[in-house]
Amino acid sequence: MSDSILDQIRSNRKRTVVPSREDTLIAPKQESEQIAQRSTPANETSNETSNKTSANETSTNATSTNATSNETTNPNSTLEELKAELAKLPPTRRHSAVVLDAEIDANLTRFCKEKGVTVEVFLEAAWLQAEASSELMEKILVEAKCRYDSRKLAGKLRRLITMLSGR
Repeated sequence: MSDSILDQIRSNRKRTVVPSREDTLIAPKQESEQIAQRSTPANETSNETSNKTSANETSTNATSTNATSNETTNPNSTLEELKAELAKLPPTRRHSAVVLDAEIDANLTRFCKEKGVTVEVFLEAAWLQAEASSELMEKILVEAKCRYDSRKLAGKLRRLITMLSGR
């Protein structure tokens, strides 16, 4: 009786179906089999090919394989091409966490999200523009020094509060 209950539970369970993943850098299984067949002698593969696919499928797949054979035959060349393309782009470096005024952080995040850029990329662009204009840079520095003094005062007040509350 326990076997029938177990069988009922197994038959009632519903599993989700996940679509197969398509990876553009890796050849699909059928294409990789055809590439492997091309590298073996023709006599050995003729029987296997006739058993696996019809003539129409072979011709259409061969056409699609020819289009991607340059990429799939030598994955190292594709990897080298990607590395060369990456080398053309400027290198990046992770910077320490940035502490921002809460209201400015919210506004900056919202603005960047609306414009479709990240905060980091926006800050890079703002720096480049400020660096190009000495007048703009002076205005920014005046504001930055005021904010720095304010942050310094806030830090001192926090330290004093912590010291006094510890007694």
